[in-house]
Amino acid sequence: MIEIKARTRGPKPDPKDRPTLVVWAMRLWMISGALLIALGVLTVVDQSVNVGLEFGPLAIGVLIILLGVAYLLLGAKTYRGELQWRSSLSALTCVVVAMLLPLTIGFQSGGLAVALACAVIGLAGSLLAYRPRADKWFNCKLSGDCEPDSTSGSVS
Repeated sequence: MIEIKARTRGPKPDPKDRPTLVVWAMRLWMISGALLIALGVLTVVDQSVNVGLEFGPLAIGVLIILLGVAYLLLGAKTYRGELQWRSSLSALTCVVVAMLLPLTIGFQSGGLAVALACAVIGLAGSLLAYRPRADKWFNCKLSGDCEPDSTSGSVS
């Protein structure tokens, strides 16, 4: 019989020892996500009332809403100390800012400039999450006691 070992994730950092940098990173991610959702809803409502039900402007509003929801969900998972979500959220914030910057300059759009400002708030949260003290907490090196992972074990 083949024995398959369960994937171990390693220990999780202790929430009691969470540095203030991690708390502020979470706050900035949540603020950014909430602002993006509000901006997306405002865009959808404005475009549907003023322009009608055109696909292009409504699709941009829905994409902004989905982006805000992704920030909120990934931020919540990251705050619990799951390292892989921190890197995913950081990459997402970096890509969004890198994409919105030339679009904002190219189209000279005020709406895209507001979306860029909201995304930069999330990028600031990602930068705080990789500061040395926060990085040590995420990598479980800040204190000697980390919570053991409950999913480790073997499956036959």
